[in-house]
Amino acid sequence: MMVRTSKKNLLRNVVLGLLALSCSSALAAEQNLQSYNLDPMSVTATRYETRDIDIPASTEVFTQEKIEKLGANNVMDVVSAIPGFTLTASPTGNTYIGFRGMAKDNVAILVNGIMLNQDGNYDLETISTDIIDRIEVVKGGSAVLYGSSASAGVINIITKKSGGQNKILLGAGDKHKFKGSVNINADKLQVSYNHFQAKDRGKVYKSTRYDYLGDKVEKDSVNVQYNLNDHLQFQYLHSDKESDCSKTTTGGFHSVLKYNFGQVHYTNNDLLATLYIRDRNWKFNTSVQEGTNIGLDVQNKWELGETLLTAGVVYENEDTQNNETIKAAKRDSGAVFFMTENKLSEATTLFVGARESYVEESGSEFCPQVQIMQKLGEDNNLYLNINRSMRAPNVNEQWGTGSQMMNPDLKAETGWNYELGWKKKLSDVELFKINVFKMDVKDRIYRDHDDAADKDIFRNANKYRNTGVEVGYENALSGKFGYNIGLSYANPEQKAKGGDWQRADFRLGINAGLGYYVGNTVANISLNYMGERIGDCDDMVNINMNVSHKLNNHSKVKFAVYNLLNRDDIRTGNSSGRSGSIVEERNWLLSYEHTF
Repeated sequence: MMVRTSKKNLLRNVVLGLLALSCSSALAAEQNLQSYNLDPMSVTATRYETRDIDIPASTEVFTQEKIEKLGANNVMDVVSAIPGFTLTASPTGNTYIGFRGMAKDNVAILVNGIMLNQDGNYDLETISTDIIDRIEVVKGGSAVLYGSSASAGVINIITKKSGGQNKILLGAGDKHKFKGSVNINADKLQVSYNHFQAKDRGKVYKSTRYDYLGDKVEKDSVNVQYNLNDHLQFQYLHSDKESDCSKTTTGGFHSVLKYNFGQVHYTNNDLLATLYIRDRNWKFNTSVQEGTNIGLDVQNKWELGETLLTAGVVYENEDTQNNETIKAAKRDSGAVFFMTENKLSEATTLFVGARESYVEESGSEFCPQVQIMQKLGEDNNLYLNINRSMRAPNVNEQWGTGSQMMNPDLKAETGWNYELGWKKKLSDVELFKINVFKMDVKDRIYRDHDDAADKDIFRNANKYRNTGVEVGYENALSGKFGYNIGLSYANPEQKAKGGDWQRADFRLGINAGLGYYVGNTVANISLNYMGERIGDCDDMVNINMNVSHKLNNHSKVKFAVYNLLNRDDIRTGNSSGRSGSIVEERNWLLSYEHTF
């Protein structure tokens, strides 16, 4: 049975939990924490490798060390620790992430720099962290480098290239939970297989008329990477998720969702060319949706005196169809882009770039960007970022499905993003970031419901705006203790044609982590909080705890508890028009890991 926790009891439980963790950790033998870089390198925000602190944008980098401390099993577990994130859910168990009040279709999900989104859909819960080298996040408009669907940000999943240990993991938990994974690393070949299943998960989704109960979910994923030589690399990623849900009234559904994602990378000095294909097949009871995207992404970098120039071209063909509407949609899209980095002085760097994008049936859009980075001292930078972004409608948003009406007149949304930020490395173990941002979007695409037809339909809102501030602080403190905290406060609003401004999402977000690292034991607590939500939504409070203990050089046991307070989180009336249960009932997982 789900329970709602009062703020007084919540505070008491959090304090008691932290004290218990502190006491249990203090009993272990002391040992210094292995140091990790608070200012890692990132390639996502500039398309070439740059220190995080030198990037003129709001960025987060989750290294292998940070991912391990989060106790994350999949990519969604990681990115939900980002301050200011927006979540939407579906009955099939897919959870989608957005930033700054903008939903999933405004965030580009990349794997090694190539778009994973297929007609606005993806499933980060089927990508295991076992194959991840790091995850890079850029919040704010990134359309110049990554095009449509990057108007609110980018999540780039960088997989491990080579090396690493062979590993086997077995785990089990409540709700009939089982997890198993195998990772094999040869000289040039890497193969990873992951399986997860659970039953009787409780309430997983809420609509205005009934709730969905999670009867069963089963996920399989395979990742294969082969380095042919120093210039050519092949990757294939497959995921398969099967889920069954019943309604609290009558009926239910059976869903099978399959993704195939392949890419061939060619690199030669500063030249990078990638040929890719992604394919999605979704069966929902008798409904079937299929989509295939084939594309080419080419970029190069040149040093022209004091100017660094990065430029490239992108082409993609999309083919989407379903068995419930007559029209099968095909369209081509393409773009040319460039970004320059100009050293004006020892302290000042100017970035200027632009992208000309064309999407069939949505037309062309020109997106410029200007950024200024001002050094205030050693590892102390102030930046200004101004850019224009666009998002073309997804094919199914225009041409509909069996449960969704067509709207062929749906237009692309466009907008301007303004951001002023400060990044400072206070010491080798302290990192501080703060930014203020403003967004202005016209023709915002949102999901509505047509009461006459009793079907959903996508429409253009007149305007969308958001102004806010984001703060992040990380401190490793000592060899056995560290913490981080991120705060965001914003005011996302949407105005339908002829209507008044209405708030579109939550205002206050908090993400925090506390960890002890003593002897062979690592223990962490993480908190995600959403406050001042719209409608009748309670505040979301999700606290997770994970502990790992190293038995010897090759063996490790892990124990994780998710939704520690067993909080109910039923979300109604969010910015995408969807409702959903974001946080599952409290559950735990105990696993054993062996490397060889």
